[in-house]
Amino acid sequence: MGKWLDVKGPILADTVYADNRLVARDVEFTLPGLNFQTATISAMGNMDVALIGLLENMELTINKVGTDEGFSNLIGLGRRVFEFRWAQTSISKNGDSKTEGVKAFVKTLPLSIPDIAVKPGDAVTTEHKYTVTRLELYVDGSEKLVVDRLNSVLRVNRINYAKDFEKYL
Repeated sequence: MGKWLDVKGPILADTVYADNRLVARDVEFTLPGLNFQTATISAMGNMDVALIGLLENMELTINKVGTDEGFSNLIGLGRRVFEFRWAQTSISKNGDSKTEGVKAFVKTLPLSIPDIAVKPGDAVTTEHKYTVTRLELYVDGSEKLVVDRLNSVLRVNRINYAKDFEKYL
């Protein structure tokens, strides 16, 4: 019999907090992935390998509808600390369905203040972009990812990959 993984269902709802203030509900956002810099080595020709610990820029985007108080609390020229919360459905191997919580904590620096395009009959949607300096991700209270670019922290599923190179410095 094969192994079973819980089936993750749709996102039920989400909230976004900036500096401990609720700024948005049920919005679309994209947390950054980790894209490592690469080096080319010779191995039966050329082969690219990831340089664990050297990351490309990490970018967060938040799409917000409306120019309200939430919008004004998203813009700024200083450091921002975001907390993202969302609820998702999870189905176990016996068919039981439950709701589980996911949280992400993100420290950022602003990349821009978004354009505001106004068209009668349409809602105003703005795209906020930030450079990420720290990212933490927790699923149902369990740590999955911690990256702190300014303090050389790189943990994935609780494995500290930064210790491999930090011990030599």
